[in-house]
Amino acid sequence: MENFARPKVVLSKCINLEATRYDGGIIKDEFAKKLGEFVEYIPVCPEVQIGLPIPRDPIIIVKNEPDKLIQPKTKIDLTQKMHEFSRGFLKSLNEVDGFLLKSKSPSCGVKDTNYYKDYEGKEPVGKTSGMFARKVMEMFKNYPIEDEKRLIDRGIRDLFLTKIFAFADIRTLKDNLTKSNLIEFHARYKLMLMTYNQTNLRVLGKIISNLKENEIDAYQNYSQIFKSSFNKKPSVGAHINTLLHAFGYFKDKLSPKEKAHFLDVIEDFSKGNIDLYTPIELILGFAIRFNEDYILKQKYFNPYPKELRRL
Repeated sequence: MENFARPKVVLSKCINLEATRYDGGIIKDEFAKKLGEFVEYIPVCPEVQIGLPIPRDPIIIVKNEPDKLIQPKTKIDLTQKMHEFSRGFLKSLNEVDGFLLKSKSPSCGVKDTNYYKDYEGKEPVGKTSGMFARKVMEMFKNYPIEDEKRLIDRGIRDLFLTKIFAFADIRTLKDNLTKSNLIEFHARYKLMLMTYNQTNLRVLGKIISNLKENEIDAYQNYSQIFKSSFNKKPSVGAHINTLLHAFGYFKDKLSPKEKAHFLDVIEDFSKGNIDLYTPIELILGFAIRFNEDYILKQKYFNPYPKELRRL
């Protein structure tokens, strides 16, 4: 069984941890609960931490120049307090790999917070991001930032999981950073990078080819480019390209029937009849059979713990 680096994930405290919602409630979320077995959570409730009580009168985001965070009942403007807390809290994070925030929240909502044009919260004009979430996205560009509702979508969830475990992996690499370890890291992520961002794969390959022993600056540059490689989920075609590339390691060793079966599986995957892990398991079976260590070490085939696949 593979050992995964343990991601550090900022979690809205009202998700499973404490009853900190405006109405004194708590959100029960099975995915976040299961994920907690494999990650280290860093809990936060921005609204409580700027001094609001539990329970509390609701707050809203008002469309303005700039936007305002207002508590309609009291008419209090909480914008500056939230900005100051958000900046200070996020700067204090020495190590973090992602954010799992509360949907629709005026502080933590990622994309679905109500946006109002009036200070009473009567006339919504669309959706926006919460004030704390905005600062997260500003200060942690390229990082996985999601809310619990968006993670119901399997594609979004898969990308989130892939990113937090990849980010944890490269973060922990610096604890034992050598030229050979960075080369080995790059080798393990080649097929994943091929799938997600071929341009960055070429750029990172050049960094690796020009490495000097214990060159810390190269790691920092490599890490930044690596983290920018996962900004969107790959197309089915990108996955098929990678699967066929890996299949090339075995096609001359397989029987005609085995090759035909694998290509039939790829066809089924392209049509959406089966999921990605069916051809992946076939490739891994070939790699075990023919003792192909390069394929067995590829993070593309096992990006995060299997227990999180079917949630």
